[in-house]
Amino acid sequence: MGIVRLGEFLVDPDIKAGRVVPILQDFNPHDAEEVHAVFVAGSNTPARVRAFVDFLAERLRDRMQ
Repeated sequence: MGIVRLGEFLVDPDIKAGRVVPILQDFNPHDAEEVHAVFVAGSNTPARVRAFVDFLAERLRDRMQ
């Protein structure tokens, strides 16, 4: 048993399943952290980097709506 501060995306499945109980929400009202994905775009950008950046952009856009 313990207390930890983690991103909602990490513990949401456990909260929904009842394995984790959120506490102290009034002291942390859904704060947001900036995320920066910095890379050199161009024809030499590896496909895996482009795919990861596209994944991040889509995932974060969905969470912000």
